[in-house]
Amino acid sequence: MYIFPHPDDESFGPAGAIDKQIKEGNEVILLTLTKGGATKVRHNLGLSIQEMGAVREKEMQKVQKSLGISEMNILDYKDGGLAKVNPLYLEGEILKWLQHYQPNVVITYPVHGGSGHHDHIALHHIIKRLYFDKKDTLKFWKRLAYFTVIDTGKPMFFEGGIPRVTWTKEKDIAVTVQLDESNIMAMKNALLCYDTYQEMVKTTNVIERIGSKTHFELEDENYKKVLSSITESITI
Repeated sequence: MYIFPHPDDESFGPAGAIDKQIKEGNEVILLTLTKGGATKVRHNLGLSIQEMGAVREKEMQKVQKSLGISEMNILDYKDGGLAKVNPLYLEGEILKWLQHYQPNVVITYPVHGGSGHHDHIALHHIIKRLYFDKKDTLKFWKRLAYFTVIDTGKPMFFEGGIPRVTWTKEKDIAVTVQLDESNIMAMKNALLCYDTYQEMVKTTNVIERIGSKTHFELEDENYKKVLSSITESITI
């Protein structure tokens, strides 16, 4: 079960791994907490937040069909406002969906949020706390993983002393999923579903940045080798 704040989070990076996981026989569920209507892209289209959210919801529904995601739910919390919501309330919301679907593995963003987006970071902490609070009672929940990218190793500060987002150190990568051509094509097709975000696809260089490998951190697990799948070494 992937839990992200916005439409497109599932496509900007993990889509190739999702495709591989489904092809390996896993059922993949997707929960998104906002409709993503506050994106700046809406200004170029002359759309309100509500109108943009409706557009992105339709784009995301195309992604569900493109990737073959079993179940998908798009909630309507305020885009850009998750950090201002009572975290206990959001815990309760997420807990409800976890109890409904009973996933063995939950995937979200790591502590840096991938981009430093406050929604991403807030969700990380909410799900992490929920994992440690409920893992003894939610027996189905075997693993908490974080979709991530390896840090560039460049200086931590830009010119002028402005800090950059530091990603995951290579030593902290616990799972590396090797993508084949069909998985990479699935990621490209998922990104194409977001008609309004094609400029962002080019600007972020996401396809080249991911390349043929998708990385994950694991919470509270340590192995001597990097695992090759998100379900490896899990006892159901």
